[in-house]
Amino acid sequence: MRIVIVGAGIAGLTLAVALRRHGIAPVVLEQSHRPVPPGTGIQVPPSVVHRLRALGLGGALDRRGVRPAGVDVLDWRDGSVLDSLPLGPDCERRFGAPYYTMLRSELHATLLDALPAGTVHTGRYVTDVLDGVDVVTLYCADGKRVHAEAVVAADGAHSTVRQAVLPAVSRPSPLRICRGRTPAVLVPGADALRIRVWPRSDRYFACYPVEGGRTVSFGAVLPGEPGRLESWVPGRRVGDLLAAFAGWSGEVTDLVAAAEWIGVWTPHRHSPSRAWCRGRVALIGDAAHPELPFLPQGLAQSVEDAVVLAGLLRTATGPTVEKVLERYAAARRGQVGPAVDLTPDRLDSLLELRAAGVGTEGR
Repeated sequence: MRIVIVGAGIAGLTLAVALRRHGIAPVVLEQSHRPVPPGTGIQVPPSVVHRLRALGLGGALDRRGVRPAGVDVLDWRDGSVLDSLPLGPDCERRFGAPYYTMLRSELHATLLDALPAGTVHTGRYVTDVLDGVDVVTLYCADGKRVHAEAVVAADGAHSTVRQAVLPAVSRPSPLRICRGRTPAVLVPGADALRIRVWPRSDRYFACYPVEGGRTVSFGAVLPGEPGRLESWVPGRRVGDLLAAFAGWSGEVTDLVAAAEWIGVWTPHRHSPSRAWCRGRVALIGDAAHPELPFLPQGLAQSVEDAVVLAGLLRTATGPTVEKVLERYAAARRGQVGPAVDLTPDRLDSLLELRAAGVGTEGR
């Protein structure tokens, strides 16, 4: 059966790898000509590690990932420790797998390396979808048409496939997300292999090691300021972020001041889709249930979607694929919970959930 995946992000590539483990050779369409993810960090909890190990990726994760020793919650004013959670060997004993931090590009490369050349077709921007009786036709911006017996939309929160078959309305979140990287050598103490979080009632700052501990990836969540988002041009990002965290712990401001790169995003809230499939088209990852960036829930749920769907598709045929996609949607809707708004008063109770990778099993 010919399966086409739209989107070569983490969800789409995980599905492609999982399908190949079941003897199915999918085609992946990616709109970018060079699908290189932003240089942001990502946290890979044990629940995700279990799934990726089952796909044969454990060795690559271990080579590329950092195993942080623990999570520290720090006072935003002076950096004193408010609470801690051990990770490292303790995490592996409790959950049967380590907790990794790495660059998103490293996880992307791990998945891409597991696929044969020619699996991903770049420069294919899908503009429309026609779901016929026996075949789905994808119309691309370059004039090409791609036919499939089943299509999986893995093209993110602003999915063009979702809009074509299951339109949804999105609205900007009242948040601003800033992510950056700083060489650890430039900030005293930043080479400690720990995840650190500085929460305040209206914003928070977090950082963790990547690239073998040589680099610190940081993320900040701030209240949105209407009318100012467009002013965040690259040359002003360090100064604007320093102003937003004026008076905070010196380590926070040192990480920002020494940053070699800062990116800014405005997340959007999407109404959860009532249906994750229609006919021969299914949605996974952010295309089905976009998550705000709290805890590693978006990654965990996307990987779980992909693995569950691949397991069901391994026995699908042309006549049965619609029923199989309906089974996938029913199974996963019951496991994916609402997005978590992370605030300091909830942080203590969520620390262990972060380690366990909640957002996949048991929701």
